[in-house]
Amino acid sequence: MEQTLETNAARLLNGVTDIIKRYEARWQKTGEKYNIFKVADIAHKEVIMCRVLADLMNPQGKHGQSSRYLRLFWETIASKLPGRPVLDIENTRVTTEYVIDENRRIDITLEDGMIFVPIEVKIWAPDQSKQIADYFGYAQTKNKAARIPVLYLTVDGHEPVDYSKAGVGKDSYVCLSFKDDILPWLEVCLRDEITEKMVPVRENLRQLIAAVKSLCGKSEDAEMEDAIFKQITKDDETGRAALAIRNAADFDSKAREAFKGPITELVTKAWPDGAEYLEEEGWRYIWLPIKNGNYHVSFNYLWDKAGIQVAPDASGVSPEEKNALYEKMSGLFGLRPKPDTGFVWYNEGLSWPFFARDEWLYTFHLCKLYTEHPQEVADKIIGIARELESV
Repeated sequence: MEQTLETNAARLLNGVTDIIKRYEARWQKTGEKYNIFKVADIAHKEVIMCRVLADLMNPQGKHGQSSRYLRLFWETIASKLPGRPVLDIENTRVTTEYVIDENRRIDITLEDGMIFVPIEVKIWAPDQSKQIADYFGYAQTKNKAARIPVLYLTVDGHEPVDYSKAGVGKDSYVCLSFKDDILPWLEVCLRDEITEKMVPVRENLRQLIAAVKSLCGKSEDAEMEDAIFKQITKDDETGRAALAIRNAADFDSKAREAFKGPITELVTKAWPDGAEYLEEEGWRYIWLPIKNGNYHVSFNYLWDKAGIQVAPDASGVSPEEKNALYEKMSGLFGLRPKPDTGFVWYNEGLSWPFFARDEWLYTFHLCKLYTEHPQEVADKIIGIARELESV
């Protein structure tokens, strides 16, 4: 039985590999997979993604379609707002990084003179203290015709954390998601009969949709996947082999477990003050205390973000030391910290590991690295911590 399963699995893998090669050859010939949004990794860059979405909403946007796309956006989300407020679409001003009190910046705002709609976009950045509360409070000073909540837009539609909405009620925000709100809106925009005739706008929308689907974990390769599905479901034997392959090939889970287990253990043993594996919203990370425990340095398991921040019980911390550490961290990772956090560095400039962030193979390569070479990963983490310790 085991030999039969092994033989069927090998046969299935060969068949699926042939299908993938056939489609890859077609994509190479036609160029249909080329996507400038993916090349620039725009879907993972919140500031740039906000600018793209805001320009699409903007009646004065570079798409040249006046208020068409804003109207479709409002039709998509208005039913989720209390009282279904009416926005004067033709006279709406769209702004990015709208500055409010204490130099806080709302990602996108819509305002027509009577209502003011704040949109906070979270792809990777963590929530900030009283962010929802402050944005909601400010919006109410601007609203004249309705009580508008903050539109809290995330990849999956999750709730803001408690310290972000501290002091305000459930009516202060409405959760939206790229998966269930932005994608449907973009797809409606793409199907619009005027858009169909505007080739540059149409193709940019098509590419944006593909990038957002990738962000949401949705595949854009439906035709190829349908062919693979037919290969898998030919009979019971191929179905059983597919299940066995799926269970063995959960690369993300295996990478996470290796990071949580052997790699964390190696770092903990090697670092004088120990280390710890923790999980929070959007993070599964190892953190180490440095500088006598005055700072914490963190590494996410996907190696897509890292952070350094002052510990809550820190003493004797000077602005000069903190700035020097931030500068060092920026040098080690090849980019500046995220401006809305001040202490978190994101994937666009990380210099290790040297895997292309291919949506198919990144976790596969990461899994192999973590399971086969845990000491290499631990040494890299410890090496960075030592460089920070020496600042």
